[in-house]
Parts: sequence; C-alpha cells; structure tokens
Amino acid sequence: MAKNKMNRSQELWWQQANSDFSIWSLLNANDAGPCHQLHYLQMLTEKISKAYFWRTGKPPRKSHVGFVDFLRSLGSRSLKKSERNRIAAIFGFKQHEHFESWMHNVTPLIHELERLAPALAGDGPNPEYPWPYLAPQHSPTTYPFHAWTALTSSTQGRSLIKFVETAVKRFAEYG
Repeated sequence: MAKNKMNRSQELWWQQANSDFSIWSLLNANDAGPCHQLHYLQMLTEKISKAYFWRTGKPPRKSHVGFVDFLRSLGSRSLKKSERNRIAAIFGFKQHEHFESWMHNVTPLIHELERLAPALAGDGPNPEYPWPYLAPQHSPTTYPFHAWTALTSSTQGRSLIKFVETAVKRFAEYG
C-alpha cells in the first residue's frame, strides 16, 4: 500500500490524534462515561482533520470544526477516479459512490459531534458542561447525550467510529 510522506506539521497533529485515540480506546474498553468518550472522540476528529489539511504545508483555519470538511476533501470529485476509489477502499468501501452515500448519511451526526466542543456548544450540551450555565440539571456523567446514543446504537454511528479508527491508524496511506 502506498504511503504518503507526512510533513512535520502533519506528523505532529497525527501524533496527537493517535494519542487521543489511544485514550478514547481505553475509555471505551473500560465503559467510561459517555461524556469522557465523547470528549476524546470530538478532539481526535478535530486533530486528524488538522493533520490532513496540513498536507498543503499551510495551516488550516483555526477552528474546532473540520471533520466534515475532511470527509468532503477525501471524497472530492476533483480527485482522479482511481484516487477516489483507492481512498474509499482504505475506509472499507467497495466503490467511491458507496463512500459518498455513507458520507451524506453520517454528516448530521458529525456536525453534532463537532458541536460538542465547549467553544461551539454555546448554552447547549457538551461533555464538560451539559447544562445551561445558570441552571445545571445533570452532571456530565449522567447527561443523556443524543450523539452518544446515535454513535453506539445505530449502524451509522458504529460505522463512523470505525471510520475514525481507520482514519487514525491508516493516516499515512491517504494523508
């Protein structure tokens, strides 16, 4: 399998995404509360996206979002068909069209995951503070996060988690 040479900035962001993935895996294996798992999942998707966008040698925009843009870039129709199919295959899709369909279906869940970053959640739930600031009603460990339910009990959610794992572990093949 072809390996892309990462530039230094990509390598640094990928290392951190890989570290976040390791912590998320430990939390998941030990049935840690959804608040903790969502926190690391949100952070690692942000960082793997930044690692990918550093491929140009220029910094991506400073933001807590980027995973949707990352997916769109991977599936871009501006890529040669052979490259689109190669990338789709890395992520377990037989054809690029299947990858595109999957991306369309999981995008709302990815937006929800991105909005869990405290800086983006506003007065909405996030893994650190799942309440309106002036009226706390749940601790983070008891809050029923919709994103968590969707990630763990739906086919799309479970496939998204598998995609994130592949994105981290096989980064050198597409990044």
